Amino acid sequence: MLETSLFSLDAIAGFGLKMLVFLAGLAALIFVHELGHFLVARKVGVVVEKFSLGFGPKILGFKSGGTEYLISAIPLGGYVKMKGEDYDEASLQEEGTFAGAPVLSRMAIAFAGPLFNILFAVLIYCVVYMVGVETLGLVTGAIKENSPAQVAGLQAGDRVVAIDGKEVRFWDDLQKIVHNAPGQALNFKVERKGAPGPLDFTITPVSEEITTLFGDKENVGLIGISPLVTHITFVKEGSPADRAGLKEGDRLLAVDDAPILGWAELKPAAVDKPGQEVTFRIDRNGEEILVPLTPESKVVEDEQGNKVEIGLIGIGMSGEMVLEQYGLFGGIWRGIVETGRLTYMIGVSLKSLLVGSISADTIGGPILIFQVYGEYAEQGLSELIRLTALLSINLGLLNLLPIPVLDGGHILFFLVELIKGRPLSEKSRERAQQVGLFMLIGLMIFAFYNDIMRIVG
Repeated sequence: MLETSLFSLDAIAGFGLKMLVFLAGLAALIFVHELGHFLVARKVGVVVEKFSLGFGPKILGFKSGGTEYLISAIPLGGYVKMKGEDYDEASLQEEGTFAGAPVLSRMAIAFAGPLFNILFAVLIYCVVYMVGVETLGLVTGAIKENSPAQVAGLQAGDRVVAIDGKEVRFWDDLQKIVHNAPGQALNFKVERKGAPGPLDFTITPVSEEITTLFGDKENVGLIGISPLVTHITFVKEGSPADRAGLKEGDRLLAVDDAPILGWAELKPAAVDKPGQEVTFRIDRNGEEILVPLTPESKVVEDEQGNKVEIGLIGIGMSGEMVLEQYGLFGGIWRGIVETGRLTYMIGVSLKSLLVGSISADTIGGPILIFQVYGEYAEQGLSELIRLTALLSINLGLLNLLPIPVLDGGHILFFLVELIKGRPLSEKSRERAQQVGLFMLIGLMIFAFYNDIMRIVG
């Protein structure tokens, strides 16, 4: 007899909500992508016979303006079927066919899907920054021993308000200024508790080589400070933190006798103590509380590929947050800048993946996306919407890879056609499509394998 007690109503409801959010986000990304193909095809005079969200058998649909609009059974994609996609003699001669359209028109149709994904991200970020985004402020946390900041006299808890006479509001702004100024003396104006007014410090960043997220070496200016990160903003359901009673809004003061100023202090105090009970001292609504907690043991790989045991806690922390908000034109510009930044980062990630700088184990499939959507859904609507924008950029860039069956592969065919003055032969296209399909299926199997290994591992 089935033990129904193994599946609580809360667990079932939680899974259902995560699945709903995942499918809604996926549908939005697919719809925007296919809408790009659809609108440009109609614009250049190509007849669109079908517009489908999903693959496989039709669930429901209707016909309007000569196009059948469908929702199909398998929600992992979609398609726009155009008239005369086969390059036979009739399609080449008949009006309104894809094959008979000028090559630049066909190229525009193929490019429109990825482009609409990028524009969708711009729109999302524009709206998000007009509404306002909580962004990390400028309260300093740990000050590195013998660093330029410590030598100059900066202390934990100081709030930076200006650099070289220019107001700064966000930690990212401070980081950019410092990174771009190795060896240059900078004047920091800071506010300090107990001080009668702002204090001035001259700090000269030292040039140091760092390793970027993508494994590349880069020389930047550093002054040896990190933000004060002590506010618990997320507690994962079922985690050691959740079971111990930690709550969002708590402020972490210390673990055992070690003061906590950020993740750097939390690591030796708790993360490096799997299976050992530690005591979290927190501030909850002005009252100090002691919370015993035992980090859950997990084996992971470090940067050198060695197996190491760490302690999982299940919290997210942030520093003091300030609202980053703009008007219409400022929001549009900020949306363009943020989309451009993430597009560059994803592009570099893809390059690093191809050359082996980033492990192929980082590739994820639908299961990973489902898990990430579920986690972001717990953190609030703003985080969920921003994740959708990030995935939209991912989808757009991945589709531009020059792999047959993807949009980038079609664009490559059209470039060859422009150079040769005629389409590729049917045999060449079929072979290329078969290779592309084989590559895509192989990639999907590998992504599913990684997803499953993350779960069982």
